Formats: sequence, C-alpha cells, structure tokens
Amino acid sequence: MNLHVERSSRSREGGVGAPRAGSRRVQADSAYLYEIIETISSSPDLITILRGIVRLVTEATQCHACFIYFMRDGQLVLRAASAMYAHLEDKITLPAGKGLTGWVVSKRKAAFIRDEAIEDPRVLYVPELEEDEYQSLASVPIFGRSGDVIGAMTLHAEAPHEFNRADLDFLEHTASLVAGAVENAQLYERATEEVVLLKQLSDLSRQITAAATLADLLPVVVERTRALVRGHRCELYLFDSPTRLVLQAASPERAGARPLDAQQLWFRTVESSLPEGEARALAQALWGEGAAGQPLVAPLVAGDEGLGLLCALVERASPEIVSVLMAVAAHVGVAVKRLQLIESLKEKNLVKDFFEALSHGRPDTEELRAEAARLRCDLSARHVVLHAVPHTATRPPERERAAAARAAPAQDWSVVAGRMEARLRAELPAALFDRRERSLRALLRVLPTSELPALVRKVYAQSGGTEAGPLAVGLSNICQGAPAFARGFEEAASAVQIGALLRGTAGVFTYEDLGPYRYVLSAESGVRDRYQAQLERLVEYERRRGTELLGTLEAYLERQGNMVRTAKELFMHPNTLRQRLARIERVADLDLDHEDWLSLAMAIKAVKLRMMRITADGERREAHGDGD
Repeated sequence: MNLHVERSSRSREGGVGAPRAGSRRVQADSAYLYEIIETISSSPDLITILRGIVRLVTEATQCHACFIYFMRDGQLVLRAASAMYAHLEDKITLPAGKGLTGWVVSKRKAAFIRDEAIEDPRVLYVPELEEDEYQSLASVPIFGRSGDVIGAMTLHAEAPHEFNRADLDFLEHTASLVAGAVENAQLYERATEEVVLLKQLSDLSRQITAAATLADLLPVVVERTRALVRGHRCELYLFDSPTRLVLQAASPERAGARPLDAQQLWFRTVESSLPEGEARALAQALWGEGAAGQPLVAPLVAGDEGLGLLCALVERASPEIVSVLMAVAAHVGVAVKRLQLIESLKEKNLVKDFFEALSHGRPDTEELRAEAARLRCDLSARHVVLHAVPHTATRPPERERAAAARAAPAQDWSVVAGRMEARLRAELPAALFDRRERSLRALLRVLPTSELPALVRKVYAQSGGTEAGPLAVGLSNICQGAPAFARGFEEAASAVQIGALLRGTAGVFTYEDLGPYRYVLSAESGVRDRYQAQLERLVEYERRRGTELLGTLEAYLERQGNMVRTAKELFMHPNTLRQRLARIERVADLDLDHEDWLSLAMAIKAVKLRMMRITADGERREAHGDGD
C-alpha cells in the first residue's frame, strides 16, 4: 500500500525558507519527532495518523507539500497528502521504479533534488501534483519490520530549497516511525476487519439456520457471500442428477444459465491463484466470455455427499477470501442437506396421502386435483402403477442351497429399491414414489417412445435385482383419469404377489402376466363354490399320500380332455392317466363327463392360489422364527 501526505505551508518558527541555526534545527526536529510520536500514539486509525504526520513534516521542513505512498500490488499508491492534494488520496498511482519516489523504493535509499526537478531523469511528471511549480524534491523509503520497503515519503518545495543531510535524517526518522505506525494500524485494521467479518459470518449463520426452505436460503447465501468476499458475482449450483449442476441462485441475478458438467468442475479445488489459462477457462465455463476477475469454487458437502458448488468471481483472491468462501460453503452444505431432507419428508407425506386417496378410489374432486397439481402429476396422462416388495425365494433344493451359500451375500431389499428408485427418477422425471418400511409404490408416466415394462426390467437388473431376490416388482395395466387408479393399485399389488408365487422367483411381473389368474383374483374372497370344496379334498389327499392329483386334473382340463396330449405332457402312460382320473373322481366326488369344465378350471386356479399363499406364509414365518 502507498500513502501520501501534505502539510500546510505554515511554519512553527519563521516563514518559508527562514534560516535556522544547527542547534536550533536539532531542537526543532526533536520537538516535531516527539509530536509525531504523540500523533502515532493518539489513535489506532491509520489515515488519521498519516494526515497528522503529513502536517507535522510539512511544518518541520517548511515544504509546500508532503506525500506518503504505500506499495500495493506492485505499484505505489498515494495514501495521504497535504490538504490541497487530499482529494487525490487513493487515486494517484506510480509504477514501481518510476519517478523519484519509485527510484527511492527500488534503490532502497533516500534522495533529493535541489532545483529543476522536472529535468531530472528520475522524475516522473504527474500534472495533478503540480510538480512543474515545485521543483525541489526529497524522498525517503519506508521500511517494514521485515526489512522490505513498504512505501515512501516524498516532499515538494519551491526551488531552490536547501534540502540537506539533516532534512533527510529527519525524514528517515519520521519514516521509521511511520513504518511502525503503519504496521500497528494495519494490525488494528486487520483485527477490526476480522471482528466485522466474524459478525457478518455470525449474522449469515443465523440466517442460514433460520431458513425454512431452500427458496428462502439460497438467495440470501449468494447475496451475503458476494458482499463478504467483495466479489463481482456469486452463484450457487445444486446437483439435479449425478453428472449435472443447475444454477439455483445468483447475485446479481442471471437468467438462462446453462447446466454445468459436474465431471469437469466438481473435483477442481479452491485455490488462491489458479494458472491464468485455467482461471480464464473456469470463468468462461461459469460466466461466459468477457468475465473479468478470478473465479473461486467451493464444494457444498454434507458428510460424504456432494450437493453442489458455491462459486464467486473476485477481483483478487486472498487467503482470507478463500477461507471465507470455504467456511460459508461448509455451513451451507449442511443447511442444504437439512432442508432437502425436510422438503423430501414433506413431499413424502404429500405423496403418501395422494396415493392413499387414489388407491381408495376417492372421487375426482377439486381437492384431489389440487394435490395432483402440487405434486406436478397429470392424472389425465397415461400412467402405470408400480408396487415393489421384499422377496425371499422359496426354499431351494439342497444342491442349489449349497451353491447359494458359496455365492456373494444377498443384498438388502431396501438398497436395491433405492437404486431402482434413483434410476427410474432419472429415466422418468415425472414419476412419483411412495417409500414405506416394507414396500415401494410409484406412479410411472408412460413414455410414447419406449415400452415401460421393458424399461423397468432393465432398471431392475441394473439395480441388482435377480430371480433370487431381494425385490419383486408388480406393474398394473395403464391407468388414465383419477377413477382408474384404484384398480391400478390393486393390479400392481396382485401382479407382484401372484407373479412371484406362480414363477417361484423374484422379478418384474405385469398384471397381464397373471393370465387366467386375473379372473380368479376378483372373485377369490367372495366366491366359495362347491367345486373348491371338492377340490380341497384332493389337496388333503395329496398331503397324506404324496400323489399329484390337482395338477393332473388341471392339465387334463387345459387340453380339453385329450388323453394322448395330456399323458404326453405329464410324461405318463395313458392307462396310468385314466387310473388317476378315476381316483380324482372318487376322492373329489366328481363326474368329469358331466361337470362344468370352465367353472372347474377356474376353481382349480383359486385353490392353487390359496395353497401357494399358505405355503409362502409358512416359509416366511419359519424364516423369521415366528413360530412352528
């Protein structure tokens, strides 16, 4: 930093140019030095100290003006000046090494010019300082405690002016006092700035903590952070997919910002000084052509999860600015995650109530349409209901059980369900999900360009689902309009339950995959005909004797009573088939030549379905130790 000081032309003893005896001069210089020391001790404010020193030096040396410069970014900047030049403070800059002041700084030694300063090659003419009128110059370097030159003090006087060794000694003593005052004042300023910064950070922290939504939080963060880092811009991006960052808030506001490729920016560290080419490329990626300044990027992280980026464009990135940006980003990352969880819970509750309303067939009212609009769900569009539940395969044979024990441990169903949900969200942005402790339900918008069951099966496999589990998925027929969804939820639940029972494995099952069992399901609980009671006698006979009779009867009816085809399908001799059919008629009290074969076939499906459910429930209780 540089500072420049001017004094009045008034002299304490005599007018300008009045002669002074040596002893009188020494006493006067000492008196002024004492006053300078008192001035330094009187205030921690640097500009007040410098202006006081300028005034005293001007009086002591009987010069026209005094200027104090400090080094800043490789240039000498005027920080304090005599009264008539005070309006130029912080506006006049001199290149390092140029002019008498620059020469003194670069050579690290004092110098003076008695007259015709404008002709001296060391002088750089500055019109604002009227150097053509005051051509006697003197300048001394100001050394910091480290020994580095931190600035210079320069005097202007009417020519000829008898600058001598005593004048330079006085100036050098004053410069050494100025150096101490500067460093003490800078420490004070830095401490004051740190207190102000801490207060600002504390205020921002309270605002971050008090924010109830992301919409409340993010604009405050970018506005306050921009002020804290004294930046040209501050912007905040959040992930909307694993590879894409979207602008959520900007100061100043910016519309039409393109999403960022997270793979290019996410791993870039916050640095106080990027190489020029990288800094320019980063600024261009964030703000386009013509972005002037130095870009900084701080990651928003909560735990091990990356949430987004806090970006700033600053004039000059100091370590303090980097620290501030990192501190804000750390706090904001936690706040964003908290609010995302809160908003997720709110959305989950909304989705849960919405799904309950649809699944229970609530009338298509204004309230239901308002809920759908809040969740951005168009009930007039074509949807498929998805229902997923944990699945444990039925007990395998001994050889398969041994192979499974050697294989990798089974994944938790919730892990696979979570992966599947994330992938389906990416593929179907309009999808809604309702996650429960033991199930996952969803409304999937039908795409005109792809077959939805095929997409779900692909995602199921990518998420770790296999025939062995740990997840089974059911899909309804297409639903359109609010009244259709109640049936859709029933179809998806039936598809996942019955599909897994029929196949004996996990997987993705559509309602259409159930075949004739679809017709059994609707009447299963309400219809108990005589055929089911008769067929249950066969089930009991099979349980006692170990003979497969129900399956034999089902195969015979499916082939419309053709003995040859049925025997071939069952790998038995036709005579053996005739014997079994006779036993079936006797045990179940049936006369196959006169029975209603369609009703009998449907009754077989209902009994088989009931048997599969009983068997599955028993194995599930046994697996979980729920009883004998």
